[in-house]
Amino acid sequence: MNAKKLSRIAPVALVAAGVILSGPVALAAPQHEASSAASVVDHRSSGKKGPYSSRGACESAGRSGHYKSWHCSYESYKWWLYYTS
Repeated sequence: MNAKKLSRIAPVALVAAGVILSGPVALAAPQHEASSAASVVDHRSSGKKGPYSSRGACESAGRSGHYKSWHCSYESYKWWLYYTS
């Protein structure tokens, strides 16, 4: 076999060997549930800001932040704002 013909066949042979060795799992499309997709969106739109020096400062930031919901929590001697957008 000459080098030109081998260079055409080699990539095809590598792909075929990969498919054979990985089995049908590699060919199957991943299955996602609608509930898990929604939870990812919810997770990305929530967060924690701070620390704030006082409860008043935390609540002021919550009111002015245009969040869907928010609450302040006192943890480790600091005020933290938890929010959902």
